[in-house]
Amino acid sequence: MVIIAVVAFLGLGFARTSLDRSAFELAELTRAIDEQAAINQQLRLEVARLENPARIAPLAEELGLVIPATTNPLLVNLDAPLPVVAEAEHDGANQ
Repeated sequence: MVIIAVVAFLGLGFARTSLDRSAFELAELTRAIDEQAAINQQLRLEVARLENPARIAPLAEELGLVIPATTNPLLVNLDAPLPVVAEAEHDGANQ
C-alpha cells in the first residue's frame, strides 16, 4: 500500500513537472510569435512607405524619367501563331 502511494506521489510530481515545462515552452513560443508579429508589422509599414508614389515620383524625376505627353497603344494579336526561333533536332538519343 505504501509503495502504491509513493509511486502515485512520484507520478503526480512528474506530471506536474511536465505540465510546468509545457506551460513555460508555450509562454516562450507565444512571446516569440508576438515579437515576430511586431517585426512583420514594422516591415509592412516600411514597404508601404517605400511604395508611396509621393516618395517615388521625385526620385524618378531626378533620374530623368517623365510621364510622356502622348502614348502609343501596342496591339498584340494573341491568336496569331508564335514564330519559331529554333528547333532542336530529335534523334531519340536524349529521350
